[in-house]
Amino acid sequence: MSKNTQIPAIWNLPEEVNRRLGSKAGKQRVIAESDHILILLHKVPKKSSNLRESLFLWRNDKGEWHSSERGNGLKTLKDFLESFSHAVDELEESYECATVSTDFFKLLEELAPLQRTVKNMSRTLQEARQIVGVEMINYRDHSEELFRSIDLLYSDCKHALDYAMAKKAEEQSELQKQALIVGHRLNIIMALFLPATAVASLLGMNITNGLESETSRNFMVVVIVTSLLGLVMRYWVLKKPRISFSEKSSEF
Repeated sequence: MSKNTQIPAIWNLPEEVNRRLGSKAGKQRVIAESDHILILLHKVPKKSSNLRESLFLWRNDKGEWHSSERGNGLKTLKDFLESFSHAVDELEESYECATVSTDFFKLLEELAPLQRTVKNMSRTLQEARQIVGVEMINYRDHSEELFRSIDLLYSDCKHALDYAMAKKAEEQSELQKQALIVGHRLNIIMALFLPATAVASLLGMNITNGLESETSRNFMVVVIVTSLLGLVMRYWVLKKPRISFSEKSSEF
C-alpha cells in the first residue's frame, strides 16, 4: 500500500496507523493504534475548488504532539479553528449586506460545504476528546460553538431567501392583478364603442346607401342606437355567467 503523501516524511507512524489511513486522506476521523493517535481534519473549503485540504495531528506513544503544518501540534489546532472563526465572521458580514435573493443564494452555496465540514470536525474532535482526555476539551467546545454559529447563520439565510422569494412573488402577483384590471377596462371600452365603430365602418364605405342626402336627425338616431347597443354590449361583458345546478353538483 502506497504511503499518504500528505503525511510529513519524517513522521514514523506505526504500520497499523498507515494501514487504516490509506493513500488518501479521506473523511475527518481519529485513528488510534498502539498508543499513537492521528487526527485528520479538513481545512476551510475553498470557493473555487472541490479539493479538500487536510490537517494531520499526531500524538506519538511518548505523548508528544506533531502537526503537518508549522508549529506545535495543538497550537496549530488553535490556529486551525481560528481560520474557521474568521470564515464565519466574513459570511456574517456578507449576510448583513445581503438585500436580494441572489445574495442569500450565494451565501447558502458558501455555507453548505462549510457547515458539513464543521459538523464532521466537531464530531471528530468529540471522538478525540473521548480518546485523549481533557487536553481536547477546549478545542472540542470551540468546534461546537462554530457549528452552532454556522447552523444559525444558515437558517437565517434560508429564511431570508424564502422571504425575498415570497416578496418577489407577491410583487409579481400584484403586477398581474393590475394588468388584469387594465385589460378589463379596455374590454369595457371596446364593448361600448364596438357598435359605433361597426356602423361607422359600414357607413364609411364608398357605396351608395341612400343616407348621404338625409338630415342630421338621422345621424342622431344612428348615434343613439349605437350608444344603446354599446350599453348592451357593456352589460353583456360585465354579466357573470350563470352556473346551473348540475354544474354545481359536479364540482362537489
